[in-house]
Amino acid sequence: MRRMRWVLASAGAAVLALAGGCPNLALVDPTTLIAEPTAVVKWNEVMLAAVRAGPPRPTVIARSLFIVHSAMYDAWAAYDSKAVGTQLGGSLRRTASERTEANKRAAVSYAAHRALRDQFGAYETSTGSFTRLLRELGYEPSDSTDTSTPAGIGNVAAQAVLDFRQNDGANEGGNYAQVTSTIYPALYTPKNSGDPSTGRAPGGADFDVNRWQPLRVPNGTLRDADGVPILDHNNPATFTTQSFLTPHWGAVTPFALTSGDQFRPPPQPLAGSSEPYTTALGETGTNDEIFNKQFDEVLAASEFLTDERKCVAEYWADGPRSDTPPGHWHALCHGICFRDRHSLDDDVKLFFALAGAQLDASIATWDAKRHYDSSRPISVIRHKYFGQKIRAWAGPNRGTREIDGEDWLPYQAATFVTPPFPGYPSGHSCFSAASAAVIGGFTGTNTFHDGGQTVLLFDDYNFDSIADVLGQHTVLARSLLNESSPAAPVTLRWNTVQDAADEAGISRLYGGIHIQEDDIRSRNSGRAIGRQALEKARAYWEGRP
Repeated sequence: MRRMRWVLASAGAAVLALAGGCPNLALVDPTTLIAEPTAVVKWNEVMLAAVRAGPPRPTVIARSLFIVHSAMYDAWAAYDSKAVGTQLGGSLRRTASERTEANKRAAVSYAAHRALRDQFGAYETSTGSFTRLLRELGYEPSDSTDTSTPAGIGNVAAQAVLDFRQNDGANEGGNYAQVTSTIYPALYTPKNSGDPSTGRAPGGADFDVNRWQPLRVPNGTLRDADGVPILDHNNPATFTTQSFLTPHWGAVTPFALTSGDQFRPPPQPLAGSSEPYTTALGETGTNDEIFNKQFDEVLAASEFLTDERKCVAEYWADGPRSDTPPGHWHALCHGICFRDRHSLDDDVKLFFALAGAQLDASIATWDAKRHYDSSRPISVIRHKYFGQKIRAWAGPNRGTREIDGEDWLPYQAATFVTPPFPGYPSGHSCFSAASAAVIGGFTGTNTFHDGGQTVLLFDDYNFDSIADVLGQHTVLARSLLNESSPAAPVTLRWNTVQDAADEAGISRLYGGIHIQEDDIRSRNSGRAIGRQALEKARAYWEGRP
């Protein structure tokens, strides 16, 4: 677990000098206004460590984050004068004399401990991290359900949330495998195939360019002369075949959404259609014209891929061994919590609203992904330019070259290539826009980078031994995962949380896995989802659910 200390640099304590695009921070006196994160942030950080240790399932992670933060919120609500819990209302409310910071902290910690052990049980078994943090905070493990004690409040509140979510349509008991429901009476079956011999892969007579294709993805057992993972279609031991991750997710019980399709966007542009189409940015043309233009924009981005865009693509990629898109925004939010001097009350509320918005974003996005079943750039470009030569990024450390169209690759890890679900609309864009809407709405400001005033002293994300600064990230020279880039350090900076959300969205076009329409439509729906979730959360803590 990353150990966190936060410092707000006083005048002259930290100097941000941009030399060649790289920030060079002077040493910060550790006695300068050191602050400890709240128990909520500490529990969130250990949860994100568990997320990084598991598979990159953004839908499942969004749900787990919401379960844990709902449990913490419901336990906290028992020690507030008017807040009501999501499951037990005001029935756990304690007397005024018991509404102390110490009791809130203890109840929240016991709730987190119980919920985390349920959601990330294997991680706790292998590391003991959750129980270790509980003890570091000064508490001994307890399964008490005595609601006259903070431990009992925490355990009862958490169990009520867990019990409710056992029947929310996610199929947690079946490891989130797809199930039928009233919304989805039949299981999802892909139209296309990763097997070129079927004719339903790019270049095949039966390939539907408008529909999603499950890919065959190299697993690393076979490599080319440069050591890059490749696959042999005649050798199944060299690849795995994708299946649609949680295609039933549009039927999961939401937080504030009225239904999974409440914010469903209009259809994406379709190849072969002469019907008129207006993009999210107002551009007009036929469906076919817009379709071809937007996928060719992805190809052009690949041909002219710069170091900066590679850095943007990787920073926001959130694939294997990452916080995933929803968890990434929780991590970013930690610095904002310090900047604004959050109390435990503040952090309980903020992360409850944030996680609720992200659960709803996952449901709304997956509803549309299943409904439209749309193609990804890797499939469209390989099909459109099958048998032709194109100029594009040619793979790790190979730069831009002329390649066969059917061999086109997005700028992604060779053993990941493209996420295992349809393209339209973008999950990254929706998660990010919803998160930014909650953060800005809760804090009352859209400001993120503050000129280098807020310095975060903990194990830094880029491992450069320099304290991180709120609202920016420096990519060191030759530190990217996909290849030995950039040639020189690149600093990404976001003056507002909206800037960060927008960059997360466009990063998917740079990385070759989304077209513009996927991104912009999701930004629009994400903002609406975030605003609605924040209002729902606010109604709970103001006692008017």
